[in-house]
Amino acid sequence: MRYLFVPACAAALFLALAGGATAGSSLTLHPAGFGTMSYSAWKAQQGTVDDQGSANQALYFQKMTSTTTVAAGVAVINGVEGLPVDDLTGLSWWHREDGHCGAGAPRWNVGVQDGTGKRYTVFLGCNAAQHHETGVTTNGFGWCQDTQLSPAAAIRSATGVATGELTITGLAIVFDEGNDTANPPPTGCAQMGLTGGFVYLDNIDVQVGGMDHCWTSASDNGNAPAAACDPPAGTSSTGSTATLGLPAGLSVDPTDSALVTGMGIADPNVPPAAWLLYPNVIY
Repeated sequence: MRYLFVPACAAALFLALAGGATAGSSLTLHPAGFGTMSYSAWKAQQGTVDDQGSANQALYFQKMTSTTTVAAGVAVINGVEGLPVDDLTGLSWWHREDGHCGAGAPRWNVGVQDGTGKRYTVFLGCNAAQHHETGVTTNGFGWCQDTQLSPAAAIRSATGVATGELTITGLAIVFDEGNDTANPPPTGCAQMGLTGGFVYLDNIDVQVGGMDHCWTSASDNGNAPAAACDPPAGTSSTGSTATLGLPAGLSVDPTDSALVTGMGIADPNVPPAAWLLYPNVIY
């Protein structure tokens, strides 16, 4: 398992989120992004079978520019803030194998705080996760499961602080490696695309206190029961895989203090006006 950390005050080019929701089935995922040709959004007919409906959604991340450009596709997960780090018992997703699974993106960013108020950001990258072929294909591309087996242990090792002394300040999925960064095949995945710039994720699982919350689509946001991802079977060919361009995003409401604060923690050099939210499913 690969992990990195920096004190929060030094994390200008990395992303961590904080807020104030509660855990359990109230977990919510918010696709967003900032910068050139970079965003995250749910896309229909690009993923595996959904828990509800027949849209077969996948969460798409794009950074169609250089890695050095300050830009990223981001998904903010609210509902774990204030919990003990030991309560974070699992993190995983499936990535479609035409997309990027690098050392640094997509990655989990876990924000934590110790008893003195010092904050850290721990990064759990895709390529160094444990990988498992699922046997499922969509639009001719296979899927590989990427699992961070013990987030709390990684956080303890990265920060040097006992997890009993740490609380979670935020959680996000970050895609900030561009289309000029090589896409090394992850061990255990039958990788089918070796160029960067985008990735589709599905069956995104956050496990809190041994209880899973799975996102198979936007419909699992907040109102779905806490449950593990049920592995779908079979194959499908459901639509175009074209990915370039930017959809219409929504500006951040400057009066939404929780969101503005979270984005300031994500990257203090990016003003709220530069962020866009992508709450709608793209068909």
